[in-house]
Amino acid sequence: MQSKSTRGVQQEEVWAAADALIAAGERPTIERVRLKIGRGSPNTVSPMLEAWFATLAPRLGVAASGAPPAQNGAPQALRQALDAVWAGAVTAAREKAEAALATEHDRLAQQGLELDSQRQRLLEREATLAERGVALEQALELAKSQLRDQAARLEKAGRDLEQARNSLATLVQERDADRRQFDEQLRTLAEERQRIEQRASANERRLLEEVDRARQEAKQSARALEDAGQKHTAETQALERTNAALGNRVHEGQIELATLRERLQGAEERVKGLESALAAATPETRRTKKSRTAKLPTSGRRGAGMA
Repeated sequence: MQSKSTRGVQQEEVWAAADALIAAGERPTIERVRLKIGRGSPNTVSPMLEAWFATLAPRLGVAASGAPPAQNGAPQALRQALDAVWAGAVTAAREKAEAALATEHDRLAQQGLELDSQRQRLLEREATLAERGVALEQALELAKSQLRDQAARLEKAGRDLEQARNSLATLVQERDADRRQFDEQLRTLAEERQRIEQRASANERRLLEEVDRARQEAKQSARALEDAGQKHTAETQALERTNAALGNRVHEGQIELATLRERLQGAEERVKGLESALAAATPETRRTKKSRTAKLPTSGRRGAGMA
């Protein structure tokens, strides 16, 4: 009964390889059969080769020892020679197989040792990798924690930045409101200063006109005094009264003019105070202050010249 190898080698392949070796004048051995087939382990090829040797005598027409000679069989000497060849082949095959098995056993033992060494190295490497994995996990957790902290700091920085922007917007609004208020106060002060200057100029013109008129009247009185000596005393008294009244009126006008000048000086000091407050504002506000203040001293100097 033919059997199949569990590793894919068929008995027919072993027998065909053994027949080919016999035909080539070589003795079939396990290694030669394996080389001829190209695969198969000694444990698989050995029993198949022994089965081949068991069928060799009947195939050659050689009867076993003590068996009745077959009719029309080979001569007894040939059968004995074949038996000797068979016995030698079996012995050689067995020895070869045992040697091959011993070699294979040593090789497998060596491979086992190498596998044990490799297994030990793999275990050590696995332990090292496990330690590295633990270290990497710890580093990863630390990195995640740092990232969370950075994200929290960035979020807080974003909130602070938003608050700073809101505060800046509020300050800008307050600055704009203060600037508008300052511009309004400056405009009011300019209008008040203009009114004061106009009033002072009008009073000054009026007083000058009255002085001129009084001088004209005095001249006329003097000429009338020269023409009418009889009325010298009465007219002199009248002229003195007139001069006294005019003096009083001039004195009152001077007092009023001094008062107006003091008010004008107070207004200029208020303007300077507002200009100092404006200097602490933005550069644009300072430029606006300089452009407007440059006009105010001009009107003040004009008013002082008129005084």
